[in-house]
Amino acid sequence: MNSPDQAPSNALRRFLRLVVVLLLVLLFIVSTAAGVWWFAGQKARRARVLWKGPALERLAAATVTNEDLHQEWEQLKTDQGSHRWTGDHLLLMTNGEYVVFAFRHGANSGFVDHLFLGHGSDGRWYYSTYHFCNSMAAVRGEDPPGSIAEFARRYSAREFDGRSDECLRHTWPTSTRSR
Repeated sequence: MNSPDQAPSNALRRFLRLVVVLLLVLLFIVSTAAGVWWFAGQKARRARVLWKGPALERLAAATVTNEDLHQEWEQLKTDQGSHRWTGDHLLLMTNGEYVVFAFRHGANSGFVDHLFLGHGSDGRWYYSTYHFCNSMAAVRGEDPPGSIAEFARRYSAREFDGRSDECLRHTWPTSTRSR
């Protein structure tokens, strides 16, 4: 039989066991959630990487001499007085420079960055993680940039070589993180 001195000691041991079990269950839940979060992020980032290759190929072949892009370019030039500078595949600056682009919408939570890829009339390639939204809706009503350089400053676009995974790095919102 337990003596009166052992009763608090047994109760304390049961309490400590319960605390340890609860902590282990909590640790299991947290690590499982972290694993699921990591796996979902990897899957989404992989889809973004797979999108990049074909998008760059399409952009490399696209010029304003292509019939569809030429029509879009002419329409944007005609509408410039209305401050319309964004098309489905073309951005027209007020100085006549343009960027042929492709855009992939990411997660608005910051889980996976958006990805803008563009080939400028200056021959340079650009990328950005700015949230342009689908069909460039987030910038459609803004005043058009005067040049590609102004566009790059305003929308956190960075130059890259048109091939490498450098374009998958984070540019916006500006912070010290990089992907």
